[in-house]
Amino acid sequence: MTKFYAWPEAVLLSVTFATALAVLCQALAMVMSSQRHHKHRGQSLEGVLEFFVLFQILVCSRLHGQVMQNYNSSMIAPTKVDAFHIFCFIAVSLMSIVVLVITKKPQVLLIIVASSLTLPMMEVAFGNVFPYLYLTAILFWLVRSIHICNLRYRELRTSISALSIKNAIDSLYTGVLFSEQDGFILLSNAQMQKLMKVVSGRVSHNGNHFYELLAGGNVDPGCQMSEFKGQIVCLLPDETAWMFTKAELQIKRKKYIQITATDITQRWALTARLQQQEAELKIKGEELSRTIDRLHFLSWERETQKAKMRAHDILGQRLTLLLRATRSEQAMDYDLLRSLSQGLLDDLKADKNIPSPEDELASLQQAFGSIGVDIKLDGKLPKDRTKGRMFTDIIRESVTNAVRHGFATKIFVQINHSTKGYHLNIANNGHLPPQPIIEGGGIDGIRRMVEPHGGALDVISHPRFVLTVDLPGGEVGV
Repeated sequence: MTKFYAWPEAVLLSVTFATALAVLCQALAMVMSSQRHHKHRGQSLEGVLEFFVLFQILVCSRLHGQVMQNYNSSMIAPTKVDAFHIFCFIAVSLMSIVVLVITKKPQVLLIIVASSLTLPMMEVAFGNVFPYLYLTAILFWLVRSIHICNLRYRELRTSISALSIKNAIDSLYTGVLFSEQDGFILLSNAQMQKLMKVVSGRVSHNGNHFYELLAGGNVDPGCQMSEFKGQIVCLLPDETAWMFTKAELQIKRKKYIQITATDITQRWALTARLQQQEAELKIKGEELSRTIDRLHFLSWERETQKAKMRAHDILGQRLTLLLRATRSEQAMDYDLLRSLSQGLLDDLKADKNIPSPEDELASLQQAFGSIGVDIKLDGKLPKDRTKGRMFTDIIRESVTNAVRHGFATKIFVQINHSTKGYHLNIANNGHLPPQPIIEGGGIDGIRRMVEPHGGALDVISHPRFVLTVDLPGGEVGV
């Protein structure tokens, strides 16, 4: 090492700086190598090799330190070479050979070459060239350590390790927490810790206590607690909604607690909107129900008024005839009086002024048309008044249900006749029933109407609500 004393002080300081930097970079390379996930034995031996290389560089820095100390004290003294330097060289060489045999990487031979160049005994062999070889070895260690640090950094970023798993969980937007059964937190990501601070004002160290705090509603005043599908929902001050779910995991006969926090802001807003629309539909349904009941009442009132007028006309006619007969100066014709009195009840019971099924159907179309419901009829009612009136009653009940429950605006009625009988098909453009239909009320009443005549009723819910009635026999009306 005596050849270094011929170099200027500035050059020696540069060598000192390069040596110190090589020590720091190699120490970092050794730490990062110890944290890598070892897939095979060769990788673990590479980590041991980095450890010996660090000691080799430390010995070189010690030798250079002696040179600088002697240079500053103006003394040209031989540098002390101890057994430790030789030991490090032998250890590095042996470890390099082992790594070479296992990994088959010929570049590890450069480590042996660089180590041999730093031995002071090489000064005898190379003379004045030795300082340059020594400096070349130091620069090799520096470049190699930087290269190793870069490789290990990329491995840690791309390989699975405890650190990479933690970084991956922290990058999740969903809050995640794992704890022991007693609540001791094993792992919680950044999002869960952030939610803890917003909800309770601090980061909790017990998962069970935090979940009990949510369940009890003991949160900051700016937060509101609610429920969604049986789970706890917390509405934060920033108008976001988070659903907290607690589950139990079993791994190798040991149970753990998992708490997750999911952002359901969109779903929460849609649910609130659907609830509002449902309330509005309920109000409209009630109004529509009252309107339909009013239409039925007006229809009944009109028929009652017609019956009253018919009774008035018949009674007035008979009373006029009776009054004229009693006031006549001629002898009273008792046969005439008997015929007038006996036919009175028959005339009152007669259905001459009762509207026909066709008229009732036309009246039904007009009544519902006044509220924007279009009833389209294809086909003709049966000539038989009993069957025709039954079809009219079925259409009336079907239209009422379609408008009241399905908010239909168009009703499609089709009547077909064949040799087998009549086929009535009633469809609408209303909303489909949200659940399977349970017969009762209107549909059950229709079934009771058609079954005595040998008819059959069928109700289809999807893809469109359709009610069909098959009735045997009869003739098509004109």
